[in-house]
Parts: sequence; structure tokens; C-alpha cells
Amino acid sequence: MAEHTSSSGSAARGQDHSDMAGDIDTMTVNQLRGWLKDHGVTGTSGMRKEELVKAAVKTMRSDQGTASPNIATGKKSTGTKSTASSAAIHKTAGDTGKKTAHAPASPRAEAGSGRAAETAWESGNDDVIDLLLAHHEQIKQLFGQVARAHGEQKQSAWRQLKDLLVLHESIEQQLVHPLAARRVPDGEDVIESRLQEEQQATEDLSRLYEMGIDHPQFDDGLIELRDAVVEHAELEEDEEFGYLRENVPAEQLIGLATAARAAERIASRPHADMPASGPQNGSPAAIADRVRGALRDALK
Repeated sequence: MAEHTSSSGSAARGQDHSDMAGDIDTMTVNQLRGWLKDHGVTGTSGMRKEELVKAAVKTMRSDQGTASPNIATGKKSTGTKSTASSAAIHKTAGDTGKKTAHAPASPRAEAGSGRAAETAWESGNDDVIDLLLAHHEQIKQLFGQVARAHGEQKQSAWRQLKDLLVLHESIEQQLVHPLAARRVPDGEDVIESRLQEEQQATEDLSRLYEMGIDHPQFDDGLIELRDAVVEHAELEEDEEFGYLRENVPAEQLIGLATAARAAERIASRPHADMPASGPQNGSPAAIADRVRGALRDALK
């Protein structure tokens, strides 16, 4: 089924709705999410397939897309404006399998300045799900920067990517996954799968760190890591984040974000007994140790 854009106006939207109606039940989660975003519906990253189907049907019945439906999703909304960036990765209905990253919906997730690994979510109303969604966008953009860059620029982008991946996984493992294991249906099984994926990603990240960017196999290894990380992020958004938004008090999720921000600031400082530029200080294992210690301190 071909997917149409809104460039040809109302007529195109009407045709798009008609084409989609017969295939809606056979579309994947990512196809539904991508179609909805193209029709002005954001905040779908935490929605399950049945919710996405309902949202698509509602959109088709709306006034040719002039007013986006107000859907209860895993994304947080304040007033009429969503404060969470969209971290959805989707396949279009006519795609051959290649994943396309949506541009971030909020300046908090921008990485074009080369500062993608720095804190970009300083609003006191942002919660830990906002934080993780912004990280997903930043990580995807940094993978692209590393792949395109050369020399010092490639090294700088790689360092940012490595540090952010370790920070992100540490926050999830210590703050978010334990909560999801208790609140998400079949949570222990879901989180066990995510932890296994993260362990593999950590091993691959460490192997790339040991190789260095000039190694002839670095770029191929980077592609493999990127594909695994993007798929992992997609599963988290589909199976974990939306449930947490629905079942955990907002104040608790905001409190976890506050702890994570404090931990990031602490972890960014090099150990007193290690030179800031020393190889041990920048290894994934060393960064993870600092983040875990900082998170423990922040939660005291």
C-alpha cells in the first residue's frame, strides 16, 4: 500500500484515508505510528497497536485532518502543547525495511550543534520518560554524525555517542527498568529481554572503544551497533514507556528525572585519581561506574 503525504492538500488526505482503511489491521505498529505522525498526530511512541488503530480510525473520521485528535498516549502533555519530543522510528507502508528516523519535535532533542550528549532537557516539568525519549533522538543523530565525520570531528562525535549510550543505559537500568518490571504487564520478562539487549550493546560498545575509530572494522561495527540500539529503543518505547506514563504518578517520574540530571552532572566530572584525558577515564566501564555511583548519591 502506497503512503501519501499531505502535499496535495485535502484531496490527497481523502485518498490516503481511503487507501488505508482496508489495510489498517495488517499494518505494523511502526507503519501506523508513521502514518499518524504524517497526519498531525504526535505522542504515539508509548501506544500499543490497538490504541494506534483506534487513533488512525479517529483521524480518518476527523475533518480531513484539520484538527488532530486528542489521544491519551504515553506522551506527557501540558495544556494543548506536547512537551515530549517524538522518538518514533517507523517504516512507511511501502518501505522495503529500511528504518527512517523522524526529526525531533522539540528543540530539547536537537543535536546539530555538536552538543548532543550534553543536557538538553532542563525544564523542571520534564519527567524521566521525556529524558529517555530525548536521549533516543540524540543517540540516533550521533550515530549519523559519527558515520559521516572524519578525523577530530569523528572522534568528538564518537566520544559523545559513547558517553551518552552509557549514561542512558545506566539511568534505565537503575531508575526505570526496576519500576517497569513491577508496573508493566509481564514486566519481569519484558525487562529481562531489554537487559540482555543492553548487555550485548555494552559489549559491542566496549569492543569499538578498544578498536578506535581508525580501525578498519570500526565502521562496520558501528552500523551493527546502531541497528541493534535503534531496535532496542523502539521496543522500549512500545513496551515500557507508555505503561509507565499510565501507571506511575507524574511526580515520581519527574523526581526520577531530577535524580538523573544530578547524576549526569556528577558523572561528567573525571575521577580525582584519573587524568581527564586518560584512556581508563573514558572507557564505557569507567563511565558506567561513575554514573552508577552518581545515581546512588542522587537518590540518597
